Amino acid sequence: MSADARLAALIEINREMMGAAAPHELLRLVVGAAMRLFDAEGASVALVDEAERELVFPTALGEIEGHEIRMPIGRGVVGAVVATGEPILTNEARSDARFYAGVDRATGFATERILCAPLRHAGRVIGAIEVLNTAQPGGFAKDDLALLDAFAGVAATALERARAVERVENTNRALRESVDDRYALVVGETPAMRAIVETLAQAAASRSTVLLLGESGAGKEVLARFVHRASPRADAPFVAVNCVALAPALLESELFGHEKGAFTGAIAQKKGKFELAHGGTLFLDEIGELEPQLQAKLLRALQEREIQRVGGTRELRVDVRVVAATNRDLRRAMRDGSFREDLYWRLAVVAVDVPPLRARRGDVVPLAEHLLARSSRELGRAPLALTPDAVAKLLAHDWPGNVRELSNALERAAVLARGDTLRAADLVLDARGAVSAGATAEVDALPLQEAVEAYKAERVRAALAAADGNQTKAAELLGMRQPNLSRLMKSLGIR
Repeated sequence: MSADARLAALIEINREMMGAAAPHELLRLVVGAAMRLFDAEGASVALVDEAERELVFPTALGEIEGHEIRMPIGRGVVGAVVATGEPILTNEARSDARFYAGVDRATGFATERILCAPLRHAGRVIGAIEVLNTAQPGGFAKDDLALLDAFAGVAATALERARAVERVENTNRALRESVDDRYALVVGETPAMRAIVETLAQAAASRSTVLLLGESGAGKEVLARFVHRASPRADAPFVAVNCVALAPALLESELFGHEKGAFTGAIAQKKGKFELAHGGTLFLDEIGELEPQLQAKLLRALQEREIQRVGGTRELRVDVRVVAATNRDLRRAMRDGSFREDLYWRLAVVAVDVPPLRARRGDVVPLAEHLLARSSRELGRAPLALTPDAVAKLLAHDWPGNVRELSNALERAAVLARGDTLRAADLVLDARGAVSAGATAEVDALPLQEAVEAYKAERVRAALAAADGNQTKAAELLGMRQPNLSRLMKSLGIR
């Protein structure tokens, strides 16, 4: 390629690099451009993995494409370039003492000539780019080395820019899940909730896992976010995953990520929630519904603090604090073999039972005032005040759907209320919330465990009756997901 042609190509390559957002896209562009500029048979980029003190070759083209290579820093010509920060040109690679033949053996490529330059950014070497076996008569020239060195400088700047953009996008994606006063912690007057908040505030200072147990809608995610905000990780991402929202195969990819080509439809590499939450907190909701295969993989991630993407071959170190939640009886699940005991103890370093709203009525009014103020803001109307009869109606209700039901009731009432007050007549509450005295007395006469089961069965049958047997509608009335209701019905012997 003539000097003029190279100059024109460099201008076009620089334009393309500035437009590449994703690091993997940029690296492929850089390697392809290097092959064109130097009429080469192959080219690759090696990046420094600081955690493992290794060189990783994420992108290679030509006859060496498709081979994942890792090697210690300092090995081979590319390792020498990274170690010294100086470019190297050799047209007789096999007789060069710095040459490492192991890569050729792994790839089947026959390296004869090497041109290699460091990728420098902010005064440090972050990797190197190498070009192999030029078709130019006489091999690589000194002018080629100078050109590759200059090109590597531009490529390194573009790569760090792409990495920074990716970090910002990942952080923003996680923050979109967390920034909202919907997750503000409102502590009422009940000693139970004050004790829970005190316990979680102490636990937040450590990196220990936290397990939140309690009914659906009781506020477990709000408490998980409180742990994050009260921890040294508060400025890092908070990432939430619902373990029953996806099929097991998709959930594995969601948690651990996947490599390009790992399965049909995996057209690009994807980072999982563990990687996105690096340095921060990962909230695993409905952990009790996790399939056995994923339970084993999660246990290993918690024990080793390493994950492996679906379709990947190497371990990735992750620094993540896990908070898990479930409305399932995990001790019973361990007894029937559907939940691993070793995973339970790994999760339950700090285990907290979150009481239902009916067991902490002192929290009802403070929560209601907060939720009503939020609904008013979202509707763009003046703040609404609760009248005494509205307060009495709220306190008399049993709140089978817990805080979620309270939130829905107040949002609906805020839409319908007239004037600047919210009256009892504005509140449309589910009749299931008023448990009859006779039924309560019957249940109270049973031993505790039997009473709990009887109460659950009564609530489920009432919801099914109200929904004319439709499980999806009944699950909505109970503030839970249909698959969870189906499993609960099975455990209670309800057809």
